[in-house]
Parts: sequence; structure tokens; C-alpha cells
Amino acid sequence: MLDRADDLLRVLAALQRSQAAWLEDLRTVTTAQDPAFAAAFRRWQEELAMVALQVHRAEARLLDFVLAPGASLLPADGGPGTPEDRSAARHWAGLLTGWFAAVHLDGTYLRVERLRDLDQDPIPADIVTDLATLVELAQATAPIHARLADERDLATLQDAAFTGILAPWRVRGMPALHTVQVWLRETLDDEGDW
Repeated sequence: MLDRADDLLRVLAALQRSQAAWLEDLRTVTTAQDPAFAAAFRRWQEELAMVALQVHRAEARLLDFVLAPGASLLPADGGPGTPEDRSAARHWAGLLTGWFAAVHLDGTYLRVERLRDLDQDPIPADIVTDLATLVELAQATAPIHARLADERDLATLQDAAFTGILAPWRVRGMPALHTVQVWLRETLDDEGDW
């Protein structure tokens, strides 16, 4: 059981490193008002693909951990989403909006909730909101990652990994992450600088 816990902790640490790398890149680009958005978008595609991969790996390791003899899945009791997290997301939304304006990019796109529902009308959405959601989750889960780094109580590890990190990423992060990845790809395709 401890080897599975160690494996889960290693994958969660890799997720934290991936999140931190993307946040640092985002901070650098928006703070410097870097006009080279195509290069930044290519880096973000790679960094966010690594975040998605690490979320999937962590989910698989948590499932292995939970299915091990002697483990039990503890109920969820919340997770990230404090007022401070939402305030940080608003701060980042402001930085991103300013940077998008400085590089003359429109972050508006059309969203459909279900691709197979041909009767629904697409609704306008803003990529800044999706990016801010990813920032909020990355920042909100960072303290949980730090707390878990040395966790040896198996029930606490299981509960915190599920409720504090993976459930928020699965419910809110992965849909936003998918949208951001598609938007980045299409924006780079439209720029035609390949």
C-alpha cells in the first residue's frame, strides 16, 4: 500500500511542477506585456498538455491506490474555491485582458455545451475566463500539493488528493483546459506563421 501511496505522491508532485511551470510562464508573459503571443501560445500548449497528462496519471494512480486492499474511498467535502482563490482569478483575468488588448487579440469565441446537440445555438464566451479558471485551480491546489508532499496518513492522502486536487480539476479544470487548448491551436492556425 505504501508503494502505491508513494507513486501517487510522485505523480501529484509532477502535476504541481507542471502547474507551476505554466503559471510562471503566464506570469512572465502578462507582466512583461510580451507581444510575441504566438511563441507564448505554443509554450502554453505544451505546458497545458503536460498538466492534462499529469491529471490523467494522478487519476489512474489514485484509482490504483483506492482499489488496493485495505483502502476505502472517503467522501468529498469541498475543495478549492475559496474567496481568495476567486479573487486571484479576477486579478489574473484583469492581467490577461490587458495583455490580450496590448497584443490586439480578441478572446471571444463561440461555445456549444454539447457538440452532438445540433439544435442548440452557440453562445459567445471569453477565453480569458477559461484561462482564469485554470489559474484559479493551479493556485488553489498548490497549498494542498505542498501539504501532501510528506503525507503518510493514507486516509488523509486519499481524501485530499481526491477532494482537493483531482475532483476540482476533473469538474472545472479539464473542460476549461480542453477549450483553451482548442482556442490556442485555432488562434495559431489563424496566424499562419508556421
